[in-house]
Amino acid sequence: MEFKSHKIIIDPNDPFENDKLGRKPHIENFTTLLKNISSPIVLSVNAPWGQGKTTFLEMLKANLQINDCSAIYFSAWETDFVNDPLQAFLGEVNKKIESLVEGDKEKSKAWVNAKSAGAQILKKGLPVLVKLATAGIIDAEKVIEAEAAKFTEGLSKDFLDDYTKSKEAITSFKENVSKALKNEDGATSQLFIIIDELDRCRPTYAIELLERIKHLLDIEGLVFVIAMDKLQLSHSVKGVYGAGFEAMGYLRRFIDIEYILPESDLDAFIEQLYIIFEFDIFFQKRTQYQAFRYEKDHLKNTFKLLAKAKKLSLREVEQLFAKVNLVVKSTAENVCLHPDLLAFLIVAKEYYYGSYSGYINGGDTPEKLIQVLHSITPSLKSIDSRACAVIESSLIGAKNDRYHGNIGDALKHHEDMISDESSSTEEQGYSNDVIQLTKSFDGFRNSINLESLKQRIEMLESFKFNS
Repeated sequence: MEFKSHKIIIDPNDPFENDKLGRKPHIENFTTLLKNISSPIVLSVNAPWGQGKTTFLEMLKANLQINDCSAIYFSAWETDFVNDPLQAFLGEVNKKIESLVEGDKEKSKAWVNAKSAGAQILKKGLPVLVKLATAGIIDAEKVIEAEAAKFTEGLSKDFLDDYTKSKEAITSFKENVSKALKNEDGATSQLFIIIDELDRCRPTYAIELLERIKHLLDIEGLVFVIAMDKLQLSHSVKGVYGAGFEAMGYLRRFIDIEYILPESDLDAFIEQLYIIFEFDIFFQKRTQYQAFRYEKDHLKNTFKLLAKAKKLSLREVEQLFAKVNLVVKSTAENVCLHPDLLAFLIVAKEYYYGSYSGYINGGDTPEKLIQVLHSITPSLKSIDSRACAVIESSLIGAKNDRYHGNIGDALKHHEDMISDESSSTEEQGYSNDVIQLTKSFDGFRNSINLESLKQRIEMLESFKFNS
């Protein structure tokens, strides 16, 4: 039995074999753009956390390589233990560039010289007179004050030598990287450098990496594609420069073109999770019971409804689905799952714990959770009104059956709505659905054992779900 979803494997020979989110046309268009774009240039792929940026970039890299382009994937988060991003960058691109220059003495020599110059830059650092902003990411006032003191002490020979050597090293680095990328006909070959997980890095490292790219790696032939959650990264910038700093404007200095990652096909993603977690196999065994034959579809449709209404990220959907999976797989074959109620309670537990706890622990009437439901899905005119009515009637029915007289005014509200001539046809129809569906839980066979459901949901507390 699968307990968690696995990372999508990208086949370098067929990048879109496991493309369940319809990314292929976007990546193919993006690849064509990159092949025809002038360099140096920095493009960002912007999307919130958990929307599939990593998979997009891995498919992009594989598709570039299929199209005879040189591409490197660079995880910034995996390298933010080093002091300088340039060190990590040189380490990651070294093998790739060595393979590009292999057999060409002049280009090989140029790359060796570039690495040597890079070592000089790493050794001396960028002096204040060359790049104040980079020093500023550490502690601008202290660094500038210290360097100014050195300067006023008589412009010491060592200080001036450091400045000159650093400036010469930067020039040498750029010139030799450029030579290493030159073709025999004098044209510059493109090298696509894809940087992922920037917003997971420590703030100073993320900002310095952007600084290095813009001021040291603005070299013809280099095309950077950087994945980022721009909003999250702006918080990192403010964490370094201060809450009042204009972070978005600062980030725009480093990005030439911003690409907004298209929204994913959530339906397709949830269908894929059904396959991964082997729900078809699980529910097939339950179809021997007439009352359980539509549980699979009810769970799927309700989960889709709530995920879309909450605008959950793919990562959030995946994590919630792992929890649904544990509750489902801990349900005995002959026990009713009540899939609509189950899906809603797990979402409520995650995002509205106070209302969930008051309901599930027996004290509160259903009204608070019903209010939560309607705050998530405010329109009764939508095609999902029937699914909302099922959830609401389940919330009432579970209390009505097990805690007699503890349903509050939940049903009375709908009775009043039906008799109120000012109510719309949609409102009256919805209220009638809730009342009729609630009545279906009155019989013993259709009753909801809330305590049993609670135990399986609360069991989740004993498990740790890692992102």
